[in-house]
Amino acid sequence: MSKRSITYTKPEEPNFLKKLKQQVGYKEGPTVDTKREDLGPAEDLSDCDDEQPTVVVLGEGDLTAEQASRERDRLERDGKEHLLNSVIANSGFNECLTMTK
Repeated sequence: MSKRSITYTKPEEPNFLKKLKQQVGYKEGPTVDTKREDLGPAEDLSDCDDEQPTVVVLGEGDLTAEQASRERDRLERDGKEHLLNSVIANSGFNECLTMTK
């Protein structure tokens, strides 16, 4: 017997249960299918200014909050440039440019 051919068909609800649920205003809860729905991106995942780490400067040479922010921006920019350069290098675009010169 294969497990793949097993199905479940929910029986119809008896009339007395339908009437009782209607009288008390019962609403069906979530089903297995509603729990699998894609909810999309959460609104509270972005970091706000008050959720940033606290910067403590203990000694000379430690980064201040402004220096850390500039360094983070520089790393993001360099990372994007590095990614772009690696894509160009792997695509053979540079070879096309050198051949046309």
